[in-house]
This record gives sequence, C-alpha cells and structure tokens, in this order.
Amino acid sequence: MDKHSFAHKLKNEPIINSHAHHRPDFVHHGLDLEGVLRNSYVAWCGKLIPEDVSNKGAVDAWLKAVRSRSYFVWLEKSLMELYEIEQPLSANSWSIYDEAIINAHQDKTWHLNIQRKNCGYEAVVQDTYWNPGQDNGHPEIFKAAYRFNSFFYGYDFKAKDHNGLNIQIMHNRSITSIEEYVHFLSEVLHEAKVRGSVGLKCALAYDRSLHFPKASAKEAQKGMEKGASLDDIQKFQSYIFDHVCSEAARLNLPIQVHTGLGLMKQSGAIELQSLIERNPDTKFLLMHGSFPWVGDIAGLTHVYPNVWADICWLPIISTTAASNLLHQLIDVCDADRVIWGCDTHVSEESFGAKLAFLHVLSSVLQERIDAGLMHRDAAEEYAKAIMHDNAAKVFNL
Repeated sequence: MDKHSFAHKLKNEPIINSHAHHRPDFVHHGLDLEGVLRNSYVAWCGKLIPEDVSNKGAVDAWLKAVRSRSYFVWLEKSLMELYEIEQPLSANSWSIYDEAIINAHQDKTWHLNIQRKNCGYEAVVQDTYWNPGQDNGHPEIFKAAYRFNSFFYGYDFKAKDHNGLNIQIMHNRSITSIEEYVHFLSEVLHEAKVRGSVGLKCALAYDRSLHFPKASAKEAQKGMEKGASLDDIQKFQSYIFDHVCSEAARLNLPIQVHTGLGLMKQSGAIELQSLIERNPDTKFLLMHGSFPWVGDIAGLTHVYPNVWADICWLPIISTTAASNLLHQLIDVCDADRVIWGCDTHVSEESFGAKLAFLHVLSSVLQERIDAGLMHRDAAEEYAKAIMHDNAAKVFNL
C-alpha cells in the first residue's frame, strides 16, 4: 500500500473535529465564490481579494500572488472535488465555481451535509467567539467550547478582548473585589458545562503575551483598582488564568489554548510552561502546532503528561510544517495525546482542511512504514486515534 492508497483508506474513517468556528446557517445560505473566499484564510494571505471580481486582470494578478499558499491550495482542491470542477480557479473559470456554489447552497442543509458526508465528522468542537458557548442550533454535530478571553478583561468596564467582549458587561455585573470576581467566574464556567460545553478556549495570543507568571490574590486585586498599571493588569490576568485552570480540572473540561502566530509577540507555546507546570491536573490542548515555533509543542508534550498537541489549522497554514511536527510528535509524544481540527468558518474550507490533514497524516505514516520505524497495523491504529479516539476521550464525547 502506498501513501495514496493509505490516504484513500483514511478518507472514509469517522473524525471528531477538535476545533471550528463554523458560521451560523444564514451565512452559508447566501454563499457564492467570493463569500467562500472572504470567509476563508485565503483572505489572510496579505493580498486583498479584488473588490471587483469581474476585472479579470485584477483576479488573475491576485491568483498569481496567492496560488502557492497552503491556504489557497487546499481550498481550491476542496472546491474542485465538492463541485466536480476539473479546471483550476482562474478569472475565466470564476463563473463556473461561482454558479456551482450558489446552486448548491440553495439547499439550506448543504453546508451541514458537507460536514457530515464529505468531511465525515461525527462531532465538531465549536468555538463561537462571537457568542461564546453556542452550538449553532445543531447540537447533534456541534459541541461547544466556551471561549473565556473576556474573563481577562473584567478588571475595568472599559476593557475588552479582541472580540470586543468583557465578561462583566456580558453578565451585567459590577464587581470590584477579586474574591467576588473569581466566584462569579466559577459560576459562569459551571453554567457553561451545564449548557453542554465540552471544553474551554483561550485565544489570548491575539491580545497579549502567553507568559503567565504566578500572581497572588493581593496582586490581582490591584489590577482591578483605578489607575492600575500594565504590570498590575498582567498579574490580575495571571491570577485569573490559574483560577480557570483549577476550575477546568474540577469540572473535567480541557483547555484549548491558541499558540503561535497571533500577535507574534511571545505567542509560542513555550511561554505557557510555568502555567502548565503549576496546574498538573489541568488538561492543556495546545493548538496550531505553535507555528512557526513547532518544536515548542513537541518539547512540552514530551515533558508534561497533561499537555495534548492539537494540530488543528496547521496543515493549511503550512503543510510542510505540519508534516515535520507530526514526525516529531510520533517520536516523543504518547499516541493518545495528539488530535486534529479544521479551525475554519465555512464547510468548503473545512473539507479542504480535512484533505490537507489526511495528506499529512498518510504521508508521514507511510514514510515511517517505509523506513521501518512503524508497523502498518500500528500506523493504522495511530491514524484512528488522531482522527477520532483521542478527541472522543479528552472531550468526554
């Protein structure tokens, strides 16, 4: 069996998708090609999608700039397969893709059918950062991860995270005592679990450094007082993160942490080492391979048994980096502590992310089989674990 046969075999295996930002139904109902692109990471490539897509020269120039990017490569593969289009996307073929997408989404369940049938998702852990803790009205497939970034900005009623949220404003509270504040946060986390959340999500790498040294309640209180310094606020945030970690362990909810990229300022996973070390009973799911510092994840999984590597998003950020990291993780990490998710907003890109993941997974495992580093039976077991079983266990699905 070669890697292509291996990939084909894996394509029909069920998956538990560890992370997505799947947009609500109404967003998908109106999608065309431009809508898919603007809701995809292709829009993050640094080259703006032309405002006038009828301008063939502008479209071709844009495609020439982004065509080699992993984001584009896997989305194009997805669109060609889903919509049975043979020619690559170009200014001349734009209308073919556009018409196919528009027609397909006349079926209001099309985006969900892609998730279930084409992607083969048994469950999708969903981070609705625009309204934390939601399942998009489809609890049969989407399982909420409660994003708690807003907890770190309740020190001041004017402060907000990068999604514009402040937990005190969200709950109409006016708390100035750190003791009362952490009690309130405990209630919020308990309620999130009761409502069905299977995990917690932190995306602070888009707001600040991931370095969280230990802080006391007295130091945290200073962060809530008028005229608090940046140092006071950061100590408040460190104290809050430790509290969340304790509650997560008590509630048996894993914490997903965005690592890498973000602000690119101390966003590597290694910045979390002291937090991880102080909270050995908390399950940390470190996301995105800490790209571009992918070695961080491998090192942390090697040393700390409460760390999982979630390689969501990484195969479509850099397929090469994902392959390199997976080789390292097989070398140094327990086989039951690696998971994957698409980390996408629309189903077309989610399917592309799945194709990228299966390419990485089958290629890496086949390379190890060919090199005599892994028996085929063990490789197939590893694939089943990373695709399904590990996530089922850590999210208690």
